[in-house]
Amino acid sequence: MSANANFPSVDVIILNWNLPEDTLQCVSSVLQSDYPNYHVIVVDNGSTDDSCERFAAELPPGVELLALPTNLGFGGGNNAAIRASLADYTLLLNDDTIVAPDMISELIAVMRCDSAIGVAGPMIYYADAPESLWFAGMRFWKKLYILQRGLHLRGPLQRVEYVDFVSGCGLCARRTVWEQVGLFAPEFFMYYEDLDFSLRVKQAGFKLVTATQCRMWHRVSASTGGIESPMKQYYQVKSSLIFYRKHTRGLWFVANMTLRIGHALWVTLQQTVKGGVRPAVARKYVRGVYEALRHAHADTRP
Repeated sequence: MSANANFPSVDVIILNWNLPEDTLQCVSSVLQSDYPNYHVIVVDNGSTDDSCERFAAELPPGVELLALPTNLGFGGGNNAAIRASLADYTLLLNDDTIVAPDMISELIAVMRCDSAIGVAGPMIYYADAPESLWFAGMRFWKKLYILQRGLHLRGPLQRVEYVDFVSGCGLCARRTVWEQVGLFAPEFFMYYEDLDFSLRVKQAGFKLVTATQCRMWHRVSASTGGIESPMKQYYQVKSSLIFYRKHTRGLWFVANMTLRIGHALWVTLQQTVKGGVRPAVARKYVRGVYEALRHAHADTRP
């Protein structure tokens, strides 16, 4: 973690919420990086467990702890650390991830090759299936913004693949991007804030890429209680509706919403066949729709 004037500085920001064990493992993997000029910042996002006490006792020397009094959401928690960062680059990592030792070096090398690259992401694999790809960036057809699991770029892959969306699970951005584009939008508490940011980055004229030789591993949805947890369902549907209202109009809005709702109905059918849909998930989904529509109405009132 020592500074080196020949290498740009990198602030590695790890956002924790009630997952101290995972966060400490993530920190440990980052500290094995071969990049010579980085600083690790653990942001505790208003955890309700003993995270801060554990970090005070167990974080290695040189790792900074930023403890927030309340949970500001994914965007708000990261924004707090990004505002304080003076590094040339910031690398955002989910607390439930592990990175390869050469990941930071390769990300920075790729970004230094082209000053127009504003954001880069790694290839992200499942932690419980280390060779199975979870996410590698996304490309969209015009304004059809449909997200789903199991995404991948078809090979053979170049070292740099240009994409439209880089996940906040592992996202490296130049300091100048945050200065010109702004931070994560406050209307998204969880989910879709990274997609919103990616679109704003492209609109500002920067490139987004996946560095295909970079690897990290993700324990999917650990902090929200699993893939089909009520919390995840609530924030996904609420944030998706807010996003579509912000970035699409007319037929594009209708197409996105039709596909989003159709996907939700398909997932519901699958869950029913497997053994029934939990009432808590259904209630959270309906609540997410209601609050998103109320939010959008409030934003459009004179």
